[in-house]
Amino acid sequence: MIQRISESIVNWQIKKNILTGDQRALYLYSYEVLLNQTINVFIAGLIAIVLNAPMPVFVFLVSYIPLRSYCGGYHARTNGGCTIVSAFLIVLVCLVERVLTGELTVILPPLCLAISGALIFLYAPAPDKNKPLDEVETIHYRKRSRIVWGIEAAIGVVFWCFGIRAGIVIAISHAILSLMLVYGVFKNKKVCD
Repeated sequence: MIQRISESIVNWQIKKNILTGDQRALYLYSYEVLLNQTINVFIAGLIAIVLNAPMPVFVFLVSYIPLRSYCGGYHARTNGGCTIVSAFLIVLVCLVERVLTGELTVILPPLCLAISGALIFLYAPAPDKNKPLDEVETIHYRKRSRIVWGIEAAIGVVFWCFGIRAGIVIAISHAILSLMLVYGVFKNKKVCD
């Protein structure tokens, strides 16, 4: 469905001489990504409303998306699969944040941040067969992923120190992201072998 909508938009823009035919593939891909992201954000908003969890959803999106952009990892085969996985991860973060209490709120966030940092430093970025990286891109994305992780981890630690639950959400988000990264790395190794 997203592909058909993207094709309709691009065809209309070519017909109106807004785009040229040689730009077709680039803009098809761009519109598919834009529409998919829009649907995912809309679903995230619905989840925030249904679960009465605007802070966890917002913090998850703000911490997960930038870091995921540079780390790579698991990629669903279809836009629908991506939407389902994204929705599942958002619900998971909301539920974990809600049930995490007591001593676990003291121990788990720094542990998650430390482990995710180690995994990101070891494995990021993880290319995918749908998104291969050359050597220059790999170096660039590795550096960016480490910088983004460092900034977000520092913010998470500050929140955690002051007892702000957003620190827990950042830690959970990083833990999930690092697991997706490791899964993507090992999935790619199996495909290449």
